[in-house]
Amino acid sequence: MIIAPASTTPDTAPFVEQIYRPMLKGYFGLAAIYYMVLTLVHFGTESGTNLLVIATASSVASMVFAGSWWAIGNAVAIARVPVFITIANLLMLANVMLAMEIGFAQENLIYFILMVMIFSLACTSIRQALVSTVPVLAGLYYVLQEHAPEEMVLYGFVTFAAVLGAMSITFFLRRALGLTAFAKHEAENRLQEAQDLGEKMRHRSLSDSLTGLPNRRAFFETFKESKTEAESGVDSWLVLLDLDGFKAVNDGHGHSIGDELLRQAATRMRDYCGGKAYLSRIGGDEFNIILPDMSEEAVVDAWCQGLLEYIARVYLIEDRLIQISASMGCQQINPEESDAQLIRDADYALLHAKKNGKNKVVVFRDEHARVAAERYKIERALRGANFAAEIELLFQPQFDLGHERIVRAEALARWTSPTLGAVMPGRFIEIAEESGLIANITLVVVEKALAALKSWDDPIPLSVNLSGNDLLSDHIIARIIDKVEDSGLDPALLEFEITETAMMADTGKATRNMLRLSERGHPLALDDFGTGYSNFNYLRELPISKLKVDRSFLTDVGDPMTEKILHSLVGMARTLGIDCLFEGVEDEIQLIIAKRAGTHLVQGYLFGKPMTGMQLLCAVDEHNDEHNRVPPRQAGRNALGG
Repeated sequence: MIIAPASTTPDTAPFVEQIYRPMLKGYFGLAAIYYMVLTLVHFGTESGTNLLVIATASSVASMVFAGSWWAIGNAVAIARVPVFITIANLLMLANVMLAMEIGFAQENLIYFILMVMIFSLACTSIRQALVSTVPVLAGLYYVLQEHAPEEMVLYGFVTFAAVLGAMSITFFLRRALGLTAFAKHEAENRLQEAQDLGEKMRHRSLSDSLTGLPNRRAFFETFKESKTEAESGVDSWLVLLDLDGFKAVNDGHGHSIGDELLRQAATRMRDYCGGKAYLSRIGGDEFNIILPDMSEEAVVDAWCQGLLEYIARVYLIEDRLIQISASMGCQQINPEESDAQLIRDADYALLHAKKNGKNKVVVFRDEHARVAAERYKIERALRGANFAAEIELLFQPQFDLGHERIVRAEALARWTSPTLGAVMPGRFIEIAEESGLIANITLVVVEKALAALKSWDDPIPLSVNLSGNDLLSDHIIARIIDKVEDSGLDPALLEFEITETAMMADTGKATRNMLRLSERGHPLALDDFGTGYSNFNYLRELPISKLKVDRSFLTDVGDPMTEKILHSLVGMARTLGIDCLFEGVEDEIQLIIAKRAGTHLVQGYLFGKPMTGMQLLCAVDEHNDEHNRVPPRQAGRNALGG
């Protein structure tokens, strides 16, 4: 709104009329009562024709004033208010004129002066005041001319002075009221603009700028409302949704394609949810849904499955066909549970869905609660752990079938918590990776492996596992390199094993850090080979010296295809000019299969379970003495190409 400049006089008439409405209601109400009482008085003072005329006039005036009072109170259009005032004023003048004709009394001439004052104050504008005042002056002149011409000058002068005074008061009063009302109107408009702006800003603060969906802050407000409704018996569900494969789209096609994919996916979700569910974007490719008025788990599952199918339809973005899926975790909203616990449960169900094939709906169950509680205990213990004191290393030998000797050992971390006792390696390593604590464990394992190598007279080359978090952290790789350099050991004694899946998050960065390690003389092994997505060209670009074939390939030795697949893997390794090691060799049949496939390196319980450093040294000595081989130091050098 643009406020008129100071030099411009605003139109204040509408505002004055608004202010006058309650004043006029009082004016009409009092006048109606006055003429009603006056009608009764006439019956006591007049008779005959005079009574009929004067009582009729006062009754009509009372009814007109009463009708005007009712109309003003019922918000009659503001444009019609002056009409009511003019009619009422003329009726009042008519009553005075009739009274003067029936019985003239000089002292009653004061009524004309009073009417001038009343009409001037009762009218909403100067123009209307003049319209009402001029007939009063004309009536006064007529009465004086007929009954008291000698008083013409005196009453004319007094009445004229009253008119001037009343008009002056009316003008300045209305001017002041108009400006005050106008200022109030402007203030209200500015306040409304501020409120509108505040509402827009609030809407923006509660909306996701990319998709237009409610954001995290808006979700938590609605989530609290849903918990309140749940207290009154309304069954609702919390659903966490995460897009599968979105990062690959972002990395492969660019962020603009990724952003458009998010917008289109959000549109599909919004269309599917309609007015039945509350949808919000939490961040990245994560969305939250609140499903109200649903009690049956089967109904929730069917609804979510329908959404997954809708999301999984092919997207056309900039002439490119893109397809993704989604995973969903569900938890019924229990008002007795904390917000954090409900979200944690749904998130755990979502994590379970993504770990078990993706494109799934998982409802949080009692067994999930038990596993989640166990996970929480382990994570809490990990966060407070002194890894240097609580982690010890065991070593599992890697055996060379051609030379029949132990050529390397894999360093395996074992954690014994003061509060939980011994924790299974697969469990605490997984949780450490998910919670971002794995780097602390890796650094301790590297330190202990280096300490073991330095303590042995005849060092046996060791392998240490690196997680995806380690491999993608320039800082951690730098610290590992520094620790090896500070130890003074030959980097060739410390091999690093990396899984294919650990590299998938950022292949370029992972490859660069692998090159940093390789350039400093560390052998690199690709662990769990066959469970990821590597192809020949991809492997050829990596600075690896060994493939470690996953143990799952040896689980079904009765399948004729097993030996063919293993033989092809060994052949691929030979083509690449690198070694091939089979993991999980636990019996003679698996050993035979490994030999027939053509590998010369194996690892498994058949050649040694995880053991202490002293046991490893003894195993190397005993085995070498038994087969009359070269000393362990020389064997280690031969295995390293020395």
